[in-house]
Amino acid sequence: MKKAIVVVICAALGVAAGFVAAPIAAEAYVQSAEPDLFGAFYIYLVDSFTFCNCDKKPPAEMLQTAVKSVSILKTLHEHDPKSQFLSQELALTQVRASLLEQKLGEEQQAKEDMKLAQDELSALGWKDVSPTRLTAIVAQIESEYGPAKQTTSFVTTTR
Repeated sequence: MKKAIVVVICAALGVAAGFVAAPIAAEAYVQSAEPDLFGAFYIYLVDSFTFCNCDKKPPAEMLQTAVKSVSILKTLHEHDPKSQFLSQELALTQVRASLLEQKLGEEQQAKEDMKLAQDELSALGWKDVSPTRLTAIVAQIESEYGPAKQTTSFVTTTR
């Protein structure tokens, strides 16, 4: 009887340890075996709160989100400096931060962020990195993340 109790306790402890260790081991494995997939997951997380439908939030709060996103992207870019995707995401987020800084009247910081974004995108081979073009690109991206708009109307009929 004591043996059965010991076996059940050991099994329960093993399950509990596995429950804690499995996600950590899986993250380590995916990070080493599939770094692109792992990076894409973090980019998804950053995008999910960077380009959001924040129309009802004040610009200062939106700027805080953009600055936090730039910080996260810079950290990820330091770990994978050859990633063109990270470079592009970082630059477009800097453009967004620049636009928000302009709204808040922080002209000098807005110019610096726009210049950093232009330099990054030029290094990637982008031809047109004018502020007008970059602003249009960010506006297009944000419109894709906005609320769905009904473009067609449906008519129901009864017989």
